[in-house]
Amino acid sequence: MSIWNIFGGRRRQRSSSYSQGTRAERRIAERLRSKGYVVRQSRASRGPYDLYALKGGRKSLIQVKSGSSSFSRADRTRLRAAARSKRAKAYLMRVKRGRITSRIVY
Repeated sequence: MSIWNIFGGRRRQRSSSYSQGTRAERRIAERLRSKGYVVRQSRASRGPYDLYALKGGRKSLIQVKSGSSSFSRADRTRLRAAARSKRAKAYLMRVKRGRITSRIVY
């Protein structure tokens, strides 16, 4: 079957995991900005964190996951080490079914 449905419109195609991840990062960044944080997003992040947030002299490093992707022990270890070296708090945040959850790891 083609991508055109019987009514003449396009079917919605599934998002790639990359686009879901970037949407999750943007959503969390927007939420933090609304709470007064200055947020920098790490583009094509290959490092231990996706977002760097600053508010009142407090630094936060945030690793974002979306959907059912998981945080490996290595991810947590690298995030803790980066937070320790930058004297920052480290957070794991997940966006799943429209809800944002977070956990402090350092």
